[in-house]
Amino acid sequence: MPLGELGFRFGEPLDVDGDGKADIAAGARFTLQGRAQNGSATVWSGANGMPIRTWQGELPDALFGHWVMPVTDLDHDGLSDVVIAAPLARFDGEMRGILVARSPKSGNEIWARRGRANESFGWDLALAGDHDGDGRSELFVGAPSSDAGRVALVRGSDGTELRTYGPTENVGNFGWFVALTADLDGDGRGELVAGAPYESNAGGKNVGGAWVMSSGSGKVLHHWEGNDPLSAFGEVVAAVGDLDADGKGDIVVAGSRTNDHERAAPGDVRIFSSATGKELRHWTGTQPGELFGRMVASAGDLDGDGTEDVAIGAPWHRRGKADKTGRMELRSGRNGKVLAELFGDEADCWFGWHIRRAPDPDGHGRPALLISSLRHPVGGKLGVGVLDLYVLRRAQGTTTRARRRSDIK
Repeated sequence: MPLGELGFRFGEPLDVDGDGKADIAAGARFTLQGRAQNGSATVWSGANGMPIRTWQGELPDALFGHWVMPVTDLDHDGLSDVVIAAPLARFDGEMRGILVARSPKSGNEIWARRGRANESFGWDLALAGDHDGDGRSELFVGAPSSDAGRVALVRGSDGTELRTYGPTENVGNFGWFVALTADLDGDGRGELVAGAPYESNAGGKNVGGAWVMSSGSGKVLHHWEGNDPLSAFGEVVAAVGDLDADGKGDIVVAGSRTNDHERAAPGDVRIFSSATGKELRHWTGTQPGELFGRMVASAGDLDGDGTEDVAIGAPWHRRGKADKTGRMELRSGRNGKVLAELFGDEADCWFGWHIRRAPDPDGHGRPALLISSLRHPVGGKLGVGVLDLYVLRRAQGTTTRARRRSDIK
């Protein structure tokens, strides 16, 4: 059975204790309390790796800590706060999901917001930019459901829902994954990208889809469909750098679960122009069933060519006889060349499950990535999970790395 699974989904580190160092926040959604998997969320010091604050989930089997998002100061104490999702939380016998904002300084709850009946509110989160002019970022909150799904725009300061986005027709599990991309309609706000990996095409085949919508008006700006009923196209969406040099960042749509049971294909990553919708890149994994594209993130400019590069996780990659060790590719955003690969330590690590940019802890301005090995064994216990901070550097035209494992268990 799972034992924690630290780092299912987490945001970029921010300073929560005022020491000038970005701190790491992540959850372990299967943490046991008695016989129930209530989950937990923790913030660790970026300076010394020690825990700053831990919260335990209060509802059984709600997946508390499934997502932990550091956000800028919500409660006017001058320090960053965190938003934590429990997407399977049940109230009065109905699954609704819940999102809570907490202060790492005091430990107190700042606000809480429940979803609607029969949706997984908080299944995915993304910072949405400041929509109400109060200096705090709002959140895109994915709330997929089997028959439809939606994305809510939630005010960062108090959790109020400002807007709901969704297709006019029913699209199963719309909002499974969400991201913020460039301002495409000129209203000064970035737009919503939402994945719907169980979307059906006109012929009734489950091919998956991805949508770009104006965050201000809800108008559909782009819509892409997959072409393989087994691809789970739209399982992951992400914003990356400007790969086609048109002045706007571009959009990733990935499908890693090409064949969940037979594991016959490696997974695909496609990058589209945010301005035109044209496909710019198509990358495929190297090994059947490795879940290539399970996570995609901008990695910064690693090769010094002026274009941001791309990190891609493949957490079920096998190394020799070691299954699900995991790997991560670093690819050039300009030409698609593989710049480097990183690998997990041992079987059942699931290295590369989630990836986020992080500040260079030494202050040298080098790109850094925080990477989860979701089920890495710790102390002989399976499924615990660990987080690694990789500081990336260029040396003689090649990408190398210095790894620091945070004392997070």
